[in-house]
Amino acid sequence: MKRGIILLTFFLGGAFSFAHVAFAGFGITPPYVHNNTLRPGSEYTQEIIIVRSDPVEDLDTEVTLNLPGIEQWFSIDRGIKFVLPKGESQVKMHVIVRVPDDAKLGAYNGNIRIRTTSQNAPTTGVSLALGAQIDVHIKVVEEIFDFEVRRVELYEAEEGYKQWWLDFPGKVNFAMHIENTGNIPAAPPLVHIDIYDTAGVKLLESSDHTNKVEQILPFATKKVYANFPTWLPPGGYRVKYKIVKGEDAVAQEGELSLSILPRGTIPNYESYGFAGLRTGDKLSIILPGVILLLLVLVFFFGKKRRQRRPPRTHHHEHREDDPPPQTRRTSENRGGVVDLSRRR
Repeated sequence: MKRGIILLTFFLGGAFSFAHVAFAGFGITPPYVHNNTLRPGSEYTQEIIIVRSDPVEDLDTEVTLNLPGIEQWFSIDRGIKFVLPKGESQVKMHVIVRVPDDAKLGAYNGNIRIRTTSQNAPTTGVSLALGAQIDVHIKVVEEIFDFEVRRVELYEAEEGYKQWWLDFPGKVNFAMHIENTGNIPAAPPLVHIDIYDTAGVKLLESSDHTNKVEQILPFATKKVYANFPTWLPPGGYRVKYKIVKGEDAVAQEGELSLSILPRGTIPNYESYGFAGLRTGDKLSIILPGVILLLLVLVFFFGKKRRQRRPPRTHHHEHREDDPPPQTRRTSENRGGVVDLSRRR
């Protein structure tokens, strides 16, 4: 009988303890820090969300790092001790990995433990502590250039216009949501579009992007733009696009619809300037300027050269082929008598 009472007490106590833990509903997501493309000198941040189902009180939280050989690489944005505030069911924590420049290539593993305790826990006896573990698996490798295109958008454009003899095109804005999955800054080296009629049969224009696509930092996702000129009139068109990753690799290709509207239709629309002109129009501006500049330089340096030339002097210089100067003989005339005895 006594044995049965002890077993019943133990069972009820365990049941109540389990109910308390389940009610607390403590957990983390994701429960890991994984990255296989880190390189020496790179930085990576993993967001961890701490979840509570009943945030009825403040919880003291302590983070313990168990990362042999790489503990100095890791830091927590909230510090190793912080409070989970009452009333917040989700609290974000960021694990930051900074790989030293002299880090050796290879795989590194470990874990990060999170332990919480109630601020109202009794000073004596047993208090309930909730915790979770974050598994850490990282690799330090050589440089990797890679990215993934998550989504693309093609905006409406306006028709081009003429000013003087110049034919300015409309600007087609192509947006790309790109995730850098490598470990160095990256951007598409080439984005190409072909514009067809609405049926997608007749090719009307073909163009590469004219702007410099903004680079995305490693492990980040960003919306970047590629711009294309068009001289097509208002109407609907079909666009086939191709986003190039490397010499023989295409990140993504597909088809989208494009609407070109009359000029002045789209508020705050930015059309092309000089960069969108055809090569012939660009040369018609550049060549006269270059020729004028050359003429100015020739005139300037010619004038400077004339100013530096020394003036000519008008004195007779002795030449080797000139006859020697003749010496004039004089006879000493003494008393009007000339001594002829010395002559031969």
